[in-house]
Amino acid sequence: MNDALRVALFAVLAAGSAFTLRALHRQAGAAVALAGGVMLFFFALTQLRPAVEAIAALSRQAGVGQGTAQLLIKMIGMAYVTEFAVQTCKDAGEEGLAARAALCGKMLLMLQTLPLISEIGQLALSLAP
Repeated sequence: MNDALRVALFAVLAAGSAFTLRALHRQAGAAVALAGGVMLFFFALTQLRPAVEAIAALSRQAGVGQGTAQLLIKMIGMAYVTEFAVQTCKDAGEEGLAARAALCGKMLLMLQTLPLISEIGQLALSLAP
């Protein structure tokens, strides 16, 4: 709860500062908003260790291979990074660039799933009579 309050307070302060500066100097306001977003993103990254450890523990308990758990964690990370880039582009008013970043992120995620899809296909073929 304490971390959530700190994040909320920081976000509100950064947004207020960006809004105030934007009225005086557009680029300075945008820079403050971008810096605030980057700082929040890196704070969130520092807090992910427990979630990664929980996913790894659950995969061990379920008997899922370590490579599959690592793939899942990697894909979640890719989705978060892509979403951060998309939202940053939108904040900068670059809707077209945001859409292309989202498309590229989806394509990269699809490519990451190919080994898993192949493994599932082989398992299905081995079960067929």
